[in-house]
Amino acid sequence: MSKRDFLSVTDLSRHEIDDLLELSARAKGKRPGQVLAGKTLGLLFFEPSLRTRVSFEVAMVQLGGHCINLSRDDLYELEPQEQAIMDGAAEEHVKDAARTLSRYVDALGIRAASRTGSWDKDRQELLVRSYAKHASVPVINLETCVEHPCQAIADLLTMRENLISLKGRKLTLTWCTHPEPKPLGATHSVLTLAAMMGMDVTLAHPLGFEVDDAVMQKSKAMASESGGSVRVINDPIEAAKGAEVIYARSWASIRHWEDGERQAMIKRSLQHWRVDSTLMGTTKNAFLMQPLPVRRNVVATDEVLDGPRSLIYEQAANRTHVQKALLMQLLK
Repeated sequence: MSKRDFLSVTDLSRHEIDDLLELSARAKGKRPGQVLAGKTLGLLFFEPSLRTRVSFEVAMVQLGGHCINLSRDDLYELEPQEQAIMDGAAEEHVKDAARTLSRYVDALGIRAASRTGSWDKDRQELLVRSYAKHASVPVINLETCVEHPCQAIADLLTMRENLISLKGRKLTLTWCTHPEPKPLGATHSVLTLAAMMGMDVTLAHPLGFEVDDAVMQKSKAMASESGGSVRVINDPIEAAKGAEVIYARSWASIRHWEDGERQAMIKRSLQHWRVDSTLMGTTKNAFLMQPLPVRRNVVATDEVLDGPRSLIYEQAANRTHVQKALLMQLLK
């Protein structure tokens, strides 16, 4: 039987995104059922997780299924390259793990967002895509350095619930300072989806923190097709003017991907890149979104995170409903 993976927001057409959002909204208002009774989802986390892990497990339980959670401590070091001579740290090839797990579970969710080399290597998402290649069950991307599609779909549902329609609405996706170099997954996926839905997207970041060029070009092409727009501004206050949604997110510099010390030095002069009441005051009474976890009073102040326009907990809650819809589409 054929199987379908969910590795990128671009794996779904605009029509399929609309259907997924509608199914998510319906799932949100229903009591738990048994549509996935007897099904098992395997979750593999090579990095820490709170919301993704719990929301997927709750989603499966509410649909009558079951989850098995595995963390890095439970897993062997894996080799994703084909025809590799495995005389190093890797104890097992991904193909053997994927084919074995496919005999146990009905789908696999994998988070592998750590930096393992150069950006050119990490942007290939070798581990997740190797699992997808060799597994005979659907594979779901739970976050890589490049994409976080489940988070972005939930964010889209949250925006639609509060803005009613998305076409032509103004979203500012703004970089914020952070002591750690964070993955670009959520940024890329939200940017791509918002462009697909015809939103007017402003991407705000300091020089040196540009997103992946291929993702930017794809987003601009999608915006052109959908009647939206994508622009880049290198000033946080200017970028926030007139925004209806401020989406705060930190991400690492691709330019200095392998040089953490250089990134830390650059960020010393970028402490003003945070979301506070001054920035929110320039918007069009914007909602605040941030995918969590958040460094309070670094990425955004307590005042705005706990304010009446903050949607951070609605975003988190919607993860469960979107994942119920996604699991039903992949497994039912």
